[in-house]
Amino acid sequence: MELKRAFKALGTCLIIAMLFTTACQSDKVYPPQIEGDVSYANDMQPFFNAMCTECHNGTGIPLNLLADVSYDALFTGNYVDTTDASASVLYVKIVAPNSMESYASDVQRSMTLKWIEQGAKNN
Repeated sequence: MELKRAFKALGTCLIIAMLFTTACQSDKVYPPQIEGDVSYANDMQPFFNAMCTECHNGTGIPLNLLADVSYDALFTGNYVDTTDASASVLYVKIVAPNSMESYASDVQRSMTLKWIEQGAKNN
C-alpha cells in the first residue's frame, strides 16, 4: 500500500512539473528586427545571388533573379505587393512550409519583409 501511495504522489509531482515547464514555453517565434533601410542592391540582390539564382536564373523556373533583370521581374510577375507586404508572393514563398522556406534564414525573411514594407525601392 505504501508503494502505491508513493507512485501516486510521484505521478502527481510529475504532472505538476510538466504543467509548469510547458506553461513557460512559447510557441511564438519572433523574427529578428532589421535596423535601418534595406537596400535592394546591397541587401536583397546579394541574398538572391547566394540563395536563389542557382535555380531562378531565366532557364525555365519562373522568376529570374539574376542581377540585371531581378527587380523588374519581381514587379512584372506581381511577386511584390507594397500595400500588403506580408501577402507578397516573394515573402510568402520564403516563409511558407514546403516552398522556398529552407532557402532563407530568419534574418533574410525579416529583411525581405522590411524591404517590401519600405516601398520595395530599387536602391
